Amino acid sequence: MDVDQVLTHLADGARQTMRADAVAVRLLDEQGERVSRAAASGFSVATEMGESAPLARYPIDEQALAGSPIVVDDAHAESWGDSGKGGVPAPYRSALCVPMTHGGDAIGTITAYAATAGRFRAEDASLLEPLADVGATAIVATRALQELEELEARQSLFIRVATHELRSPVAVAQSMVRGVLKGYAGEMTAQQHDLFGRISRRLDLLENLVNDLLDLAAGKAGRRERDTAVLLNAAVGRVVLLLLPRAEEKGVTLAYQACCEELIVRGTEDGIDRILVNVVDNAVKYTPSGGDVAVALQRDGEQIEIVVSDTGIGIPEKALPHLFEEFYRAPNAKAMDTVGTGLGLAIVRDLVQRYCGRITVKSAEGEGTTVTVTFPRVDLAECFF
Repeated sequence: MDVDQVLTHLADGARQTMRADAVAVRLLDEQGERVSRAAASGFSVATEMGESAPLARYPIDEQALAGSPIVVDDAHAESWGDSGKGGVPAPYRSALCVPMTHGGDAIGTITAYAATAGRFRAEDASLLEPLADVGATAIVATRALQELEELEARQSLFIRVATHELRSPVAVAQSMVRGVLKGYAGEMTAQQHDLFGRISRRLDLLENLVNDLLDLAAGKAGRRERDTAVLLNAAVGRVVLLLLPRAEEKGVTLAYQACCEELIVRGTEDGIDRILVNVVDNAVKYTPSGGDVAVALQRDGEQIEIVVSDTGIGIPEKALPHLFEEFYRAPNAKAMDTVGTGLGLAIVRDLVQRYCGRITVKSAEGEGTTVTVTFPRVDLAECFF
């Protein structure tokens, strides 16, 4: 919910609470010198929103912001009826204005209007003031949340730009190093081959880090692809085929237990692929030669489960609560000579949550790991493209 929605609900709620004919919510600027109408409810004619004016132009609000509610019993008799001077606008005759404050700072005002004189009394302020306090808190909290989201979006943009600029030179450097290792620059001594091999592994790490940072930034940038129906059977089969050569090269058995029923989830093909590649690749990566990795796709009522089990190194109990933290790697994973950035599972968690799913991990050090990703099943007939 954004600030405009909060203000609209506040105006409607105040009108209902006070049984008023109309309600206006006005906000102060940061300097406390100008005021603007931010929301309205019940007015018979369209009202201008967002146009600011000096606070002095709104004497009722100005007096209320000085510290106490203001009751206008009859605008005609009390000279409050000139709407051009910020008084009670026609056709209304009575009004109640209370200040909105938060932490001692003035935020704005809520003013209730009635077409009849004598509609509000001083004790009516006790009904409107709690709503004003809640409204002020909600406005401040929503503003802070929006600022945080904007900051996160700017940070994500910086990461995307920086990592995109890094991707090309890293790829070029890796290509050149691999060319040297293959002997295209002439024969090398054993020491030179070892040195270039180390450089190649470091470039692999850097390349993975750049790619993971791009994935992480893309997930937090707010600009997301439109979700569609994704056939999970095809996605899981595709990822298993992709990673099968890597498993065979390492001496790890990668088995896939398919499901005969077509299982559909809501998401994007790219996002689902990223989830599956990260989870299955981790299982292969951290399973020693001679071990097994099993991938199973199954339906459990209205839920779809992808279960990835391995006989790998497992995860220490103390590390389990930190698995989905960005840049975190379990101590025994760090001790292995394998490339990893600690971002893969953070990316997986964000994507799974985006698609209304959940992910669980069961593991014991030295006994292997089982990762279960669960999504709500989607009926193809209910999908809209």
